Amino acid sequence: MMRHEWRFNTKFAWENPFLRWLSIGLAVVLIAVSIFAVIKLIQLGLPSGYIVTHYTVYLGIDQMLPLPWLAVLISVPILVIFATMILGFILFRKDSLAGYALLALATTSTVIWSMYLYYLIKINT
Repeated sequence: MMRHEWRFNTKFAWENPFLRWLSIGLAVVLIAVSIFAVIKLIQLGLPSGYIVTHYTVYLGIDQMLPLPWLAVLISVPILVIFATMILGFILFRKDSLAGYALLALATTSTVIWSMYLYYLIKINT
């Protein structure tokens, strides 16, 4: 596909009110939850300089990273979810089922990401 086809497909998908409001809602929730988590985790991690990034029932805390790793930890899933949404828009005109499926995947990923951030804040408290 060429660039002008991508723009046309995205514009075509954007005209669908359900896809438009779903993607706007996902972007707002994703950014808001991530910003809230970053603020809370920075507050919790500043005294020690580390944040707990993984906890298991059997082993307890098994991964701690320095605070600068928080930028990578937060930004990578955001980029992946936004890429999934954009790919859903690009594919929507040729295969609407794939476009809907990718947006459903982005929705599910956002919910899982929000739950992960909640528990990440909880174990660092």
